[in-house]
Amino acid sequence: MDKYKRVPKEKVDQDSIKDNEIRVVATSQRSARNYISYSMNLLTAEGEKAQDTIILRAMGRAVNKTINICEIIKRRVPGLHQLTKLESTTLVDNFEPLVQGLDPKEITRTVSAISITLSKNELDTSDPGYQPPLPESQVQTEQAARAKRQAAQKEAQEAEEAAGGEGGEEGGRGRGGGRGKGAGRGRGGSKGKGKGK
Repeated sequence: MDKYKRVPKEKVDQDSIKDNEIRVVATSQRSARNYISYSMNLLTAEGEKAQDTIILRAMGRAVNKTINICEIIKRRVPGLHQLTKLESTTLVDNFEPLVQGLDPKEITRTVSAISITLSKNELDTSDPGYQPPLPESQVQTEQAARAKRQAAQKEAQEAEEAAGGEGGEEGGRGRGGGRGKGAGRGRGGSKGKGKGK
């Protein structure tokens, strides 16, 4: 295939994507954290941008990332019903030759796809992909999670200060009191191969 190059596909028209639809891409520069915060903003917003339902869609390698994002959102927003649908999609890749005399190639491949609907409203409970909301004990709102992280950081900082973490004689990698240069490795005085005297 080194004598062929892939013909770029047309981009999906952004107008055809609904306001509550989020397309997760594996190679995207966006991290999972960005998808999570955007999804949570849609679900917890007030006014015109507020959404009761969001749809996470992904294909191929992004399926795993999408499931992780969904699980985190469910543990941050209380009362979310989930409906998961798996499907296979056939994609056609077109290749044009770089060398004259070769014919264009068309390769068909099957890719797995997932669509996860998260809703504050009850969904079709008879659907095999339905999952009820998590119990309140397993849901931790964003504010509670942030407070817990800050408390843990403060506790760690206090423990470090109590142990004398000012970089004194015994401690850490502060200024001075380090290991020094030491004898080094190799060069001078080695008994290995090389020029002898």
